[in-house]
Amino acid sequence: MKRFLLSAALLAVATTAIQAHTLDGIVKDNKTGEPLIGTVIRVKELPNVRTTTGLDGTFTLHELPDKGKFTIIVSYMSYKTKEMVVDVATDFSKDGKEGKNGKEGKDGKKGHLTIAMDEDQKQLGEVVVTGHREYRSDRSAIETVKNAGNVLNVMSQQSIQLSPDVNVASVLQRVSGVTMERSASGEASYAILRGMDKRYNYTLVNGVKIPSPDDKNRYIPLNIFPSDLMDRLVVSKSLTADMEGDAAGGVVDMVMKDAPSRFQIQANAAIGASDYFWKDGRDYLTSNRSDYTLKSPYEAFGKDYKAQMNDFKNGPVQLKSHSLPAPNFIGGLSIGNRFCNDRLGVMLAGSVQNVFRGTERTYNSVKMASGEQAMYISNLQHRYYSIHDLTAGAHAKFDLTLPCHKLEWYNMYVRTNSKGTRYNNSVNTEYIGADSYTQDDEVRSLSTTQSIFATNLKGTHHLAKDFTVDWSGVFSQAREEDPDRTYVTLTNTISRTAENGGDAVSGSIWEGDKNIIKTLPKSAERRFQHNKDTDWAGYINLSYDTHFVNDVEALWKAGAQYRRKERSNRYYSYIFNPANISQRLDGNGIDQFDNIDWVCKTPYSQASQLNYDSKEHIGGAYAMVTLKSEVGELNAGFRAEHTNQIYTMLQHFRNMGQVGEQSYWDYLPSASIKWTPTRKMNVRLSYYRSINRPGFYEIVPYQIQGEEYQEKGNPNLKRARIDNIDLRWEWFPSKTEQILAGVFYKYLKDPIEQVFVTSDGKIGAGTDAYYMPDNLGNAKNMGFEIDVIKYIRHFGVKANYTYTHSEITTSKREYQEGSAEYKTGVTQPRPLVNQAPHTANISLLYKDTENGWNAQLASSFTGTKLALVSPFKDADQWDKAMFGLDLSAEKQFKNGISIFFKANNLLDAKCERFLKTVNKSNLEYEGQKSDKTIVGTYQYGRTFLLGVRYKL
Repeated sequence: MKRFLLSAALLAVATTAIQAHTLDGIVKDNKTGEPLIGTVIRVKELPNVRTTTGLDGTFTLHELPDKGKFTIIVSYMSYKTKEMVVDVATDFSKDGKEGKNGKEGKDGKKGHLTIAMDEDQKQLGEVVVTGHREYRSDRSAIETVKNAGNVLNVMSQQSIQLSPDVNVASVLQRVSGVTMERSASGEASYAILRGMDKRYNYTLVNGVKIPSPDDKNRYIPLNIFPSDLMDRLVVSKSLTADMEGDAAGGVVDMVMKDAPSRFQIQANAAIGASDYFWKDGRDYLTSNRSDYTLKSPYEAFGKDYKAQMNDFKNGPVQLKSHSLPAPNFIGGLSIGNRFCNDRLGVMLAGSVQNVFRGTERTYNSVKMASGEQAMYISNLQHRYYSIHDLTAGAHAKFDLTLPCHKLEWYNMYVRTNSKGTRYNNSVNTEYIGADSYTQDDEVRSLSTTQSIFATNLKGTHHLAKDFTVDWSGVFSQAREEDPDRTYVTLTNTISRTAENGGDAVSGSIWEGDKNIIKTLPKSAERRFQHNKDTDWAGYINLSYDTHFVNDVEALWKAGAQYRRKERSNRYYSYIFNPANISQRLDGNGIDQFDNIDWVCKTPYSQASQLNYDSKEHIGGAYAMVTLKSEVGELNAGFRAEHTNQIYTMLQHFRNMGQVGEQSYWDYLPSASIKWTPTRKMNVRLSYYRSINRPGFYEIVPYQIQGEEYQEKGNPNLKRARIDNIDLRWEWFPSKTEQILAGVFYKYLKDPIEQVFVTSDGKIGAGTDAYYMPDNLGNAKNMGFEIDVIKYIRHFGVKANYTYTHSEITTSKREYQEGSAEYKTGVTQPRPLVNQAPHTANISLLYKDTENGWNAQLASSFTGTKLALVSPFKDADQWDKAMFGLDLSAEKQFKNGISIFFKANNLLDAKCERFLKTVNKSNLEYEGQKSDKTIVGTYQYGRTFLLGVRYKL
């Protein structure tokens, strides 16, 4: 009993001692109240006692003396270092007494010290130049969301740098309500915002529109922008009158790096690889890239020139196989400073990404047989992609600040070259005989270059105390060069009895040795395509601030813009037949493609409607007023835009007009209310009307065989008009935390979607059907989204979820069972294309500033979505739900050097496209399921990156 009492007494004394030796606190910005993450706190008299603040700004000091005074030193970058003398027994004992040091003291918790830090600012005339932290931190991102006049989501440079993502497309998928559309090779390129297809969004760089290098569309492939050139990424989900009106899903604004308040240099370099090529049977294929034909004979020698075989180089079909490609490399450098007494700011930055990647894809063509209700598989394809992407970006920003005036000159250039080889095996299931079948082997070689250049001169002038004028002059140009895209096809006759025995068709048709009887050349095509978009744009805005009693002010704003766009598009195609159609090819696999004699079937190039020039003139003017008070903000505005589109085809075609024109006015009202019941809470309600214009490629009456379907333009395509309503509640518990919850509703008139249309203009399918854009009545899109950021000491979570529901009813075809006749009056409701009902992102964060560790585990989920609209009932194609997991980690050292690691697609997610119906005849093929028809799959492997970063 005595031992027990003695042990209890010792335990009580030890517990008391531990409590007395611990000090908890929080470090905040003295002006804003922002928790300062990573602040260093150390004890002057005890060199071994130190700590750092966590993600919520809190800290705990252990092993302090139980009585007496000691000095704590608090330091944080861009803030004045503070020393405080603390009397443990008097000020911070557990008796609840208040602190005595002015603003430092208790915050309501016993033994909890609040330390307020003063920022170390530099004065620049009448303008305060805030350090780069102000623009690039998570706190500044949340502050932007809180104070904005419209519905925003913002990702800071701090979040971007610590994420697993290396380009803007990957970064954007972390934003609530955003999913990414992937290309056939698995690369995420285009953003789907709130279930609205990529066409319903536009992209800005520093607040200004730039043209797209894409040959078909207005929207910009976001994967060509390296993420390390950005200061922040701003996604506007509602529009005000001073924003261009052609967005319904949202606007993506890439705010690029700006000049810092002091000299700064940042550099990073990393190497990595994709494990796709680590697996057996996945060799990296290349063609002879130094021996491509860079210009078509038509352009090189004139329209009357008859092309000869020696005009075409043989590099595209000179193929080599490698077990592994070279390692991936990513590097970046930025240098910035201010000169001339801080009046002149300069920021120079560059980035390069040299990436090798691959994709394995299956693709099954489907058809509807007369009298049936479910599609059957007509063609089986197995594709292997080997891709080399070389992306470079550079930007230069200069700003000159004078009293009441500021000039900014921004220049940007990005360029990406994608060299790819696609090896495709295909089997036509309609011609599988009892003893043999044919398999076509096709190689596609390409080298595509896309580039964007933009220069923007902007001026801001405070002409009076409350009167400001700002203007911008912009020149930008986007190009795509796709020379000598080559397709070569061979035909193999294969015995149904495999060399290892058994039926070569049933089960896995692609695996095992095939009993090839003979191989013959079939056909070849070489395409030369390039396009150029050139934009000249001017903007001017006038704003006047009026002050009333009770701190109420009105900001009156008016402005105008004009953009002139010119596009040239060229397309030349040459078709080849084998000189000897019965020539048997020796060897096997890729070596056979280089040993064929060809004859040019179309020596003058095929006439194409894709040879056209076009112009677009867009003018806009607006007026708006914003009333601000302590309890909220009211905004109302009106915008008018005029559009004039003209195209001229360079060649004449029967029953087609050579010139086409569209011209129209749009009137776009907008209004919003922001109620601020407390300083930490907002409630927003907004309405705006927007439009979606057809692209040049869509209204030109072309016809072409695309990669998978016959494609056609639609000169009668109309713009879509959209009414948008948003309601969002916002709560900011601290300067670095947020909870955003909202609902939205969109009503679309004449939405534009891709459908199959027959030559007589009716929805349908068959040999005369084309895949083309069309207006499909009216549609509704509505949803709910929530976005949460929460930190607890060294840990944090960022999570968002969006539910989206859309509906449109369109005409469908359906055979009468057992008959070639169609039923009449068949319609079917469906969601909009690329709209996933459920999207979610969850990122778990860890930050230990004292030891220099940062880590993030990021997951993303995209629900099942409609991918392709069929003319037949119950035959639309859907993309299966996907879950992705990515990881990043960083170790920082005191000399400004850090080592980082990024891993993407850790689960090696497999994408799947399917039909919800089943034709029993499909079940005999590999990978098919009893409850759905698999149309295609693709798998692109994991990627890993290990690098070093330096910051001064």
